[in-house]
Order: sequence, then structure tokens, then C-alpha cells
Amino acid sequence: MFSAINSVLDTSNGAAISIRTFLRYLSRYGVECQSLTASIYDKPGPGTPLENMQATGALPVQEPGLPQTLWLKVDEGVRHNIEFGPAMTQGDFTDEAQQRLYNRALAILDEFRPDVLLLYGNRRYEASMLRQARLRGIKTVFYLVNPNYKERDRFEHVDMIFTDTEATRDLFAERFGFDCKVVGKFIEPPAVPPSTRPPHFVTFINPAPEKGVTLFLRIAELAAQIMPEARFLVVESRSLLSRAEQRTGINAAAFRNVKRVGLQRDMGAVFGATKVLLAPSLWYDSGPRVAVEALSFGIPSVVSNRGGLPELVGPAGIVIEPPAPLVADHWLVPPLSDAIPWVEALRVLLTDQEVFDEYQRLAFEQFAKHDPALRLPKIVALLEELVASKSEAAI
Repeated sequence: MFSAINSVLDTSNGAAISIRTFLRYLSRYGVECQSLTASIYDKPGPGTPLENMQATGALPVQEPGLPQTLWLKVDEGVRHNIEFGPAMTQGDFTDEAQQRLYNRALAILDEFRPDVLLLYGNRRYEASMLRQARLRGIKTVFYLVNPNYKERDRFEHVDMIFTDTEATRDLFAERFGFDCKVVGKFIEPPAVPPSTRPPHFVTFINPAPEKGVTLFLRIAELAAQIMPEARFLVVESRSLLSRAEQRTGINAAAFRNVKRVGLQRDMGAVFGATKVLLAPSLWYDSGPRVAVEALSFGIPSVVSNRGGLPELVGPAGIVIEPPAPLVADHWLVPPLSDAIPWVEALRVLLTDQEVFDEYQRLAFEQFAKHDPALRLPKIVALLEELVASKSEAAI
């Protein structure tokens, strides 16, 4: 059983997408899986809470004698239970709503009786769930892909930790002495719509400060001067480019080489039109899904050396060290000269067909190494050993 506050059906949350895909693969392998989350999103779509809930494909479940708050979506045998409420973001999620979710979780724990509780998050709800699982003899697995955990006691009731990259495993081995198990990324390539134009964009996803939006603005500005034929696509998932424009005073709307699109429920059209992925992350980016999704289309990447990015893209990416002042202050606007190595890497990939073809070949090869079928047997064996340790302790 997986549980957290944020909806596992949230298409704006990379961790939620990863968990949903992970549960789907486990189900195909024969593991019975369920989830329970609230109707909370990183970035809700337009419309009312009810309209956002309906957009997930979940359906209401009527419970006799109770208010209608439970929704259900079955995804290839995985039951996703959602406790629906009027809040759509964490900031609006009240203590009363959290209590309703918690009560629902306890009922499902007692009815479903999972062998393992999987979760992530650093809030009161997740801490309470870890304690309740321990009281019930349920083993707990924490999905750790956020570098911002600084207190070891948050993991007091955690039996095993999964992470997505060796880089993050090493980070927490050094910080806390943890022995995290690397489960990798679980990616199912999106389908490209037939009407999608041939690949031609350099694509930058999520124009947030920690993702390097100020550096991106300088890259686009310099590219407009030295290779005006290059076109950039900005996908506004969690963050809007307009926020960076307001904060920096740079008018990206005046850049004729930049196109922006909103949050995508399916990234097929985006990757179908992408020739190169640009990921100039400034924070410790544990394992961004987009890096592996791009590989599935044979898309080379130009990425920073932060977190797990170099590990994920492997030889199919050109890795560049971001300017140190930007790593310290993500909103700092760099000089135009800091964009030079990034624009040069893009220039080579966009203008030298032989070089591009080689990187494309390497991208397909690298994606094959991320095949979940290679990792599932080991992951299931780890879970079986964890559950067996509970049984042995009880004897």
C-alpha cells in the first residue's frame, strides 16, 4: 500500500507519476497494490476541485450512510483510493481534512492488511502513518528522492529506503549513514500523436529557479544572436515563465525563438517535437523523469552535473557545470557569458548531423539500461526479504 497527502494521480508531480508507474509494474509482476491519497496537486488544473477530480478518471464511491468523499480509479489492477475534499493544494489542506484522510488510511490498513507500507513526505500525516504501520507489524519503505531531508529522526519508523539514483544513495549514505536501495526510474514512454511536427525544439521543462530558469533566459538570449534558427520550447509544468520575467526583469515574451506551452497531461507531443532536452538544474536534482523519458525517444540532452542527471543520461548527454553563484542563489541573473558553453553544446548537436546521430544512438542504448524488467526481480526480492524478516521476528 502506498499513501501520501499528494494525489498519486497528479500529472504535475514527478514523484507521483513515478510511484503510480512503479505500482503498475509491481502489479504486472503479481504484487497486489493499492494507494490512498488526498485530492491535492502540485499544480491544479483550471476549474473547480470537482472538475479536477473528474479529470483524473476516478469515479465516486458511494458508502452507505456516509458522506460521499471516496473516489476510486483502477489502473491495470492497482486500486487508487482518493479522499476527496475542497482543497486542491497543500496550503489549503486543513487539519480536519488531514484527519479524514488519516481515519480513512487506518480503515484501509486494517481491511487491506498490506505487508508493506510505501510512502514519501515529511508531514504529520506520513509520520503518523509510519507509527501506525509499526504498531500493526507492517513493514515500511520510504521513497527518498528529495535532498532536503536534514533530520535523521524523521526515519525512525522506516524499515527500508528506496531511492532513484546512485547519486542520492551516496548523498544519504554520507549524511545519515543510510543504506538506500536504488530502484531506478520507472518510465513508460508517452505515445506521440500522429499530428506532431518533426523534432525541432530545444525543450526546457518547468521554468523554476531551481531548474535554472535564469540561466535558460541567458541561453535563449545568446542563442538568438549566434544561431537564430534554434527554437526553444518551455513547458510550464509547476512554474510559469512569467514569474521569472517579473522577478528578473527579462522580457522573454520579446524573444522570438521561445515558445511556451502549459502543463501537459501527456508529454508525447512535447517529446515528439523535441530534438534536444535542456536541463540546466541548479539544485540537487535526484532523478528527473524527463531525462529518461527523453532517452526513450532518442533525444540527446544538455544537462548540469547536479544530482543524478549525469548518471541518468549517461553518454547520451553533454554535462556542464553550472555557474557556482547560481547554485548558491537560484534567482541570480548570470552574465551572458555564462551561457556560452551551453549554447556551444546546443550548436554542435543542432548543426552537426553526424554528432547528433551518434548521441541519438547512445540515447536509445542508455534508455535500454533503464528497462524496469531488469530491476523488478531484485526489487520484489528485497520486499519479500523485508516481509520475511517480520515473520521470523514474530515466531
